[in-house]
Amino acid sequence: MSEVLEAKFFIDSYLKWLKENTDIKKLENNVFELTTPFLDRHNDYIQIYVIKEGDKLTLTDDGYTLNDLTMSGMEMNTERRKQILKTILNGFGISLEKEALVVKCDLKTFPLYKHNLIQAILAINDMFMLSRQNVMSIFLEDVENFLKANDIRYVPGFSLIGKSGFNYRFDFVIPYSKNAPERFIKAVNNPTKDITKSIIFAWNDTKVTRTGETKLYTILNDEDNDVSSDIIRAFLEYEITPIKWTERRKYIDELAA
Repeated sequence: MSEVLEAKFFIDSYLKWLKENTDIKKLENNVFELTTPFLDRHNDYIQIYVIKEGDKLTLTDDGYTLNDLTMSGMEMNTERRKQILKTILNGFGISLEKEALVVKCDLKTFPLYKHNLIQAILAINDMFMLSRQNVMSIFLEDVENFLKANDIRYVPGFSLIGKSGFNYRFDFVIPYSKNAPERFIKAVNNPTKDITKSIIFAWNDTKVTRTGETKLYTILNDEDNDVSSDIIRAFLEYEITPIKWTERRKYIDELAA
């Protein structure tokens, strides 16, 4: 099977899984509850709400994501946290209305913006799960400091549009050089199977739109989480290089090339 056909098969099978494992319930005349197969940090299925007004739709998490973090003691009370939240929301085209994540669309663009809202919820859950040893340290910031300290050139917060038309955000991109191809980095503070599936899907959808031997590295926080061999194997199966945070120094030369 060619690389393009293999990528198409993966995308088609992923979308089939997504469709078969999504449930919708009508709550009121114009309000629907959508239960997705993606899990939040409590291993509960992520739910979003769809409000239909004529041909216009409003998609929202009804404030659950941020309220849940606040209840867990994670408040948006520092400029750094506010900036990371803003970056995530802007990257997926999501607005913040009071505590609710909100995006407006129409029937035609519903799949794209539903996808973006779910990705934003997953990203916010992940980025604000702080180190148990140091509550002031955020994993994404740790990764950025690692790149700076080792003279690894990078551009932060890079978005790509995949073959499906979906938008994906990668945390860093290392530009092409005469010694190495273009490389993308995704920092994963809480490596779960759902986040792994999401990253693999995003990469298979976008890498066919890039020229040359573009690579993806996932930097996995194994200091505060157990990174299973299944997750490592899944990334390797799709030619994504997983880097355990505790082993990051082994990859300095490769990333700095």
